[in-house]
Amino acid sequence: MKYARRDATIYTDLEPIDRNDPDSANSAIEYGLPTGFSGKAHACWEYFSGAAYLFEYKGQLVITDESLELTEYGDGSHEAPFGAPRGTFDTWEEVEEWLEAVYDDLMEEGIL
Repeated sequence: MKYARRDATIYTDLEPIDRNDPDSANSAIEYGLPTGFSGKAHACWEYFSGAAYLFEYKGQLVITDESLELTEYGDGSHEAPFGAPRGTFDTWEEVEEWLEAVYDDLMEEGIL
């Protein structure tokens, strides 16, 4: 658990998907957003409640949507539909910065 933090809850109720390596998907660790993140990051995460999830997987932090795809897969064809996470990150700081940028975009578009 490279990314374990005292202020980030670990959950065990979801079963994420890795179509490139299905057997490894069960090694993913789901986290709640750390309480130490900024208000912007928390507001963005709340907006995505039920539609975005955060996992530690294969040495990275992965934000995925309700598809729970952990890695990029497919070519968009019927046999191999495209799937991908929303983003992959090497640090918690990158996750927070990404959420803050998405928050700013949502504010600019008048969604929040």
